[in-house]
Amino acid sequence: MNNDSISVLRDIKGPVDFPFNLNLFLLIVILVVVLALALWLISRGKKTKPAPAMLAKSAYETAWEQLEALKAKDLIAQGKIKEYHIEISDIIRRYLEGRFSLNAPEMTTEEFLNSLREGARLETGHKDLLREFLGYCDLVKFAKYTPENREIELVLESASNFIRQTKDGIA
Repeated sequence: MNNDSISVLRDIKGPVDFPFNLNLFLLIVILVVVLALALWLISRGKKTKPAPAMLAKSAYETAWEQLEALKAKDLIAQGKIKEYHIEISDIIRRYLEGRFSLNAPEMTTEEFLNSLREGARLETGHKDLLREFLGYCDLVKFAKYTPENREIELVLESASNFIRQTKDGIA
């Protein structure tokens, strides 16, 4: 072997000193603390800030607004009789849910009417009115019954009367 081809082995270098800058370290610590404090204050402020008081509408008010909106859609003039009956039936079902805590929207008409027989939340006259109303709506929705204009007016009157009569107290 040739001496020229052999590298000269040298000892490894010792550890390098890392220059410690106390001012930089303190600045970083202060920034982290200030940032953490700011985030804590922001999150605390969101939790304790009172939500604006929103007055919840009664089931009665909501149902009236929905009936008015249904009238404004003028579905009857557009020939959308089935859609009209679907919506008015849903309005009454949601009213029953909000007003009497009945699960009317999730039940078939038959299931709902059976549940009414067991409970005393509605007077007999109101139960009869609902039975006729929902049965009539189902005829239009499912049996393809085409009502006359006077029948359509009566279904709206029936829904309005039911809501008005059951507005206060346990009906």
